[in-house]
Amino acid sequence: MQLFTRQLMTTGSPTAMGWAMEMRAMASDTMGTEIGLWSAGFGMPIGSLAFTARVEGIADLVEKAGPLGDDTEYAAKLAEGEAHVTGPPEDSLATPLHGDLGDPPPVGSYAVVTSAVIANGRYVDAVGWGIDVAEHVTSLTDMPVMLLLQEYGTFGQLTWIGGAADAAGVDASAAATNGDGDYIAKLSAAGELFVPGSGNRVLVTRIA
Repeated sequence: MQLFTRQLMTTGSPTAMGWAMEMRAMASDTMGTEIGLWSAGFGMPIGSLAFTARVEGIADLVEKAGPLGDDTEYAAKLAEGEAHVTGPPEDSLATPLHGDLGDPPPVGSYAVVTSAVIANGRYVDAVGWGIDVAEHVTSLTDMPVMLLLQEYGTFGQLTWIGGAADAAGVDASAAATNGDGDYIAKLSAAGELFVPGSGNRVLVTRIA
């Protein structure tokens, strides 16, 4: 199972959010699969949204998305996006290296998404370090943390996704990790495993 994500930047207005929710519902019904809509709260520009779906691969995604090409109502709704979207969307596909995608989390859930790009020649060491950190954070916080490899886009990008039921869970996880000496030591041990300046952390909320 892989995680398909379509990211886009909207104006951030209530009208744009309403349009995105309608698009999600229409695409989900037509494709016959659950699609999540996530809004970035921190770490990305206001108005950043992401649609996510679990797929078995490119062939499965193409098959599921096929009916959208013949849906005139969907095409009309897509055209409405010109008033709400400020740039071209970007698609990505990620494969879990550690952890299980499981069922899509419910509306209202939070996710902490951290990414970094592996330095040349450090692939094996970086993946091993990434799995170790994911397991350690889970043991500290009871927050399930997945490690995924981006299949397309920036080569060698790893992404950690930690899920929380609510904002209090996010705060509790941050307090537990920031106050743990072993966690800090593991971060320090990353050394030259990743490209300098490539790290990024975003907090997103499922809104539909």
